Amino acid sequence: MTDYSIDFNFGGADTMYLTHSLHPYPAKFPPQLPNVILSKYGIKGQTVLDPFCGSGTTLVESRLLGFNAIGVDVNGLSTLLSKVKATPLSNEEIATIKDFISLVENENFQWSMNRPQIEVKQIEGLEHWFQHNVAEELTHLLNLISKINSENVRDFLKIVVSSIIVRVSNQESDTRFVAKNKEIQDNFTFRQFLVRAKEYLERISVFSQKAHKECFLKLINADSRNLNMLEDGSIDMIITSPPYANTYDYYLYHKFRKRWLDIDVKFAQNNEIGSRREYSSLKKTAEQWTTDLKLCFHEMFRLIKKDGLAFIVIGDSVIKKQLIKINEVICDFIPEIGFEVCNVISSSLSEHSRMFNPTFTQKDKKEHLIILKKY
Repeated sequence: MTDYSIDFNFGGADTMYLTHSLHPYPAKFPPQLPNVILSKYGIKGQTVLDPFCGSGTTLVESRLLGFNAIGVDVNGLSTLLSKVKATPLSNEEIATIKDFISLVENENFQWSMNRPQIEVKQIEGLEHWFQHNVAEELTHLLNLISKINSENVRDFLKIVVSSIIVRVSNQESDTRFVAKNKEIQDNFTFRQFLVRAKEYLERISVFSQKAHKECFLKLINADSRNLNMLEDGSIDMIITSPPYANTYDYYLYHKFRKRWLDIDVKFAQNNEIGSRREYSSLKKTAEQWTTDLKLCFHEMFRLIKKDGLAFIVIGDSVIKKQLIKINEVICDFIPEIGFEVCNVISSSLSEHSRMFNPTFTQKDKKEHLIILKKY
């Protein structure tokens, strides 16, 4: 009889190794979890799907352990970030990045001596959220990046730029969307870019040595309620963490990053399930959350092979002051989808360090690892 028990509390473990620390991203689950799952239940060469890939944690671990990886997310920044974090670079690409870092170091020196006039890239909310000197430097960095031939290098450097945008903007922080005068000095943006670029290059270089090159990686910017671009029965295993309803607006806090990188903001805003916008601003009911989850699970069932396992990490939520025990909701509708529940492992959210907002751990909320099998 198969043992479906997993300890998914990794308190104190290093969750930031290799490329896992690239770019700020809230509410990531620890990489040790997909690592344990893949090592215990997977076979090298199999194809793993994460239909809510977020920052790419499952995909990175899949590439390290020799699995093909497919990631889907409604947030275009997520799919770009996941691609960068899980794509090993060649020696030539790494050399190109080093040359680019040297170029920016020279620009930083030249601009400190004689600051040129730059035609600033125009984005919505520019004057309110960015000082003019910051906007000049961000524009110049992106103009330089656009001249590079290698797509992998361009994407890597875009993620470096994206990683500093909140820091150099007037937005107070990644989890507080209010304007604040930070009085950012000239060339500060260049210096922040250089610090991050050097750190990220070191991390992607080590990852590139460890990742299995023979495995494929595919990223799809799509709504996980409809994955018709993927074939029936094409997936061996699913490891994912759907949003925790009424908790966070991913599109909102990544909005300026996406505008600078020319990534569509509205698609994520209008199709992101479980967002605070849906349940706090638009006053949707808990029934809407159940409906959306059912559509996602129908797609997962269609895609996964017979005897395939799906590992779902998801947390309870509060909608209209009602505690939604999501494990009970999912276990109630899952038989009609066709999955069998192998195990549900729960722990208090207050014991976990993954959450970005301590208030989310109140009201007896729990986090659940739900293990499903398709017979």
